[in-house]
Amino acid sequence: MAITSPDRLPVVMLIVPFVLLFMGCFSLWGLAQDVRVKYFSGARGSRRLGAVICLSTVLMLVLQSLGQLALRDVITVAAILCVGYLYMGRLSIVKRT
Repeated sequence: MAITSPDRLPVVMLIVPFVLLFMGCFSLWGLAQDVRVKYFSGARGSRRLGAVICLSTVLMLVLQSLGQLALRDVITVAAILCVGYLYMGRLSIVKRT
């Protein structure tokens, strides 16, 4: 991305780095959880929490790259992600035996 001009790139090529960043951040979250489980405690962490943290990080970077990051945007994104996190928790399917 550093050697290309964003004006001449297709929109898909502008989105791909942020998707890759999310995937890398989420993989790093999973690795950190595996290390924590193996060496520190037996409790497994939440993948849902990791997805929310990684998504919020990438959303903040997207807003920053567009020059639109302000305190109001941070509060709005945090509120949307909190509501989404709670909503995902209510919709989790529990396997009944």
